[in-house]
Amino acid sequence: MISRTQRPTARIILADPDDRVLLFRFIPPDPWPKEPAWHLPGGGIEAGETPAQAAAREAYEETGHVLDPAELGDPVATNEGAWSNQGRHFYSVHLYFFARVQTPAVAPAALEDYELAEWELGHRWCSAAELAATRERVFPPRLAGLVPALLAGERPGAPVRLGWLHE
Repeated sequence: MISRTQRPTARIILADPDDRVLLFRFIPPDPWPKEPAWHLPGGGIEAGETPAQAAAREAYEETGHVLDPAELGDPVATNEGAWSNQGRHFYSVHLYFFARVQTPAVAPAALEDYELAEWELGHRWCSAAELAATRERVFPPRLAGLVPALLAGERPGAPVRLGWLHE
């Protein structure tokens, strides 16, 4: 039996004034194909942090946007599953928060070494229509179905359960 490290994360669905969502380019870990894909800003929840604090910290580190954890509210979505990277095995529960920012500027404040390598792969702001139409892999699966309601100001009563593996 494989021993997996628990790695809870907080991720942020950031929307700009033009109703576009920020995505970062990356190469996914196992079990996904090693081809470029897109994911939301975010990362591991550190000891002593609430999920909202982690989402705000990660947003600042990766984008330069300052968010108030108290204003993020409850997570809007979640997903979970197993993955592996460089021989290490993990099980993650991702919590997704939603926030609007006043500018599409992206100026990372504190990237880890591995994030610097990913940063060079690029980022983009995508409209809901672009998310729905893309043939590229986007993490989390089914994000495109969630975004229109969030952009319209509708928050789910409980976090929406998103898929783990792409169908």
